[in-house]
Amino acid sequence: MPLLMLLAALACGLAAALAALGLWQPQGWLAADGAVLALAVSSIALAGSAAIPLVIRRLAARDIQADQ
Repeated sequence: MPLLMLLAALACGLAAALAALGLWQPQGWLAADGAVLALAVSSIALAGSAAIPLVIRRLAARDIQADQ
């Protein structure tokens, strides 16, 4: 699940970057003022949320190795 969230965050970040650079002209609700900024901030928050279980898993593995 965290990997899927990271991929979704990367897709949102890529869409926001392309729109900010003018390489993609979003249609509909993404064309509103500030929508690209909201998409970029949301993608960063989603990536951070997805990274938490990965960091905890890495710390737990490191702790298990230290106990042995």
